[in-house]
Amino acid sequence: MEYVWVEKDKDIKNIEDENMTIYIKWSKKPDEDYVKLSRQYMNAGYITLKEVIEDSRSNIKCDMWFLPGVYMIRQAIELFIKAGIAINESSKRELQETFIATKHSVSALYKIYKNKYGVERLNQDEQGWLETYLDSIELVDSSSDLFRYPFKDEFMEQYGNQALDVYHMGNRLIYCYSTLNKMIYGEWFDETELNLQEEPQFIQWANSGMNNCYLWKSPWSDGFHRQVTGYSDVATFLFGKFKESKDEALFYPIVFLMRNAIEIGLKRLLHMEMDQSIDKQIIRGKSNSHLLHKELWKTIKPMLVHYSKEDNQDGETLELAELYISALNSLDKNGDMFRYPCSYSHEYKFDDKEVDVDNFYNYLLGLFHFIDSCDAWLDHIKGYETEIKSEYLGDMRSEWIEEMRSYMD
Repeated sequence: MEYVWVEKDKDIKNIEDENMTIYIKWSKKPDEDYVKLSRQYMNAGYITLKEVIEDSRSNIKCDMWFLPGVYMIRQAIELFIKAGIAINESSKRELQETFIATKHSVSALYKIYKNKYGVERLNQDEQGWLETYLDSIELVDSSSDLFRYPFKDEFMEQYGNQALDVYHMGNRLIYCYSTLNKMIYGEWFDETELNLQEEPQFIQWANSGMNNCYLWKSPWSDGFHRQVTGYSDVATFLFGKFKESKDEALFYPIVFLMRNAIEIGLKRLLHMEMDQSIDKQIIRGKSNSHLLHKELWKTIKPMLVHYSKEDNQDGETLELAELYISALNSLDKNGDMFRYPCSYSHEYKFDDKEVDVDNFYNYLLGLFHFIDSCDAWLDHIKGYETEIKSEYLGDMRSEWIEEMRSYMD
């Protein structure tokens, strides 16, 4: 990963290289725009999973890159069903009510589509496979956050030390997408015909962790490393693909992945167990927030200021990072600006804009590197604090033993 840092007077909106510039323009027709973004996430997810499978001897790619790869295709599926509903839905108000009611539930979205418009383009077996598969997504990932954030304790208690089957999970996601394409447009996507012999289950377990995504949590891990690394690495990988191809379809997935890595990185700092760490009750209240500045940064900043002063560091970098975070928060407050083409009320907030992808990406990367370095820095201090505590407790124990010996003598 190229090393970039936060800089003075850096503006995410600047155009610095015309050769890296794209123009974002939506049609303002929800059916067209949801399909367009769905294809973009499908393409980015496919490229990512292909890389994971072709380099399956890489533990980092299998254990970490696989997660954003699955997320992106799962996101493509949600966007695509919403596009199908929008194609037929005449009232924007009804469309808004539908999307608010169903949120991220692909199963609920499918049922609305089926009840309103029918699925006659699928035969009975294809329909049964698709419904079972979408229900299996609903069972474990109804909110579309299973692969976006660190696995919850309940999930790891149930499935820890097992391995997700990289190849077969990827295949089934593609089969699902292609079957939806036939349902809506009457033809298989990219000529990928559903194999009905494949079990219609979202989660597929492998017999071995070798060349698969092993769900193992180290007792020394903070639980965030897998997603922070996976999302930032894949964003960088896709940015490399953009530099080669200048394919503007990669822009939205790149920005979403890096923005998500930044959010998770801040949440990792939030959970740091230091002498001056944040109250656990406050942590519980902020853990699910997407508000980078108001909820996350402002909660973390006092801890960073405290240790910065103790370490005799210049506080200017903290203030500079805060400007970055504030700017990113203003652009994408809830982490959904680059996840959907528009809001539920059909507002297109990021539209009709010229973007220097290189400058935009490096702005995010610089902020990510700052947050990542804070984690390493605090972790080092944490080790020092633990050592001091151990020495203090050791001295106290020695004094107590001496006192007891004197008393017994």
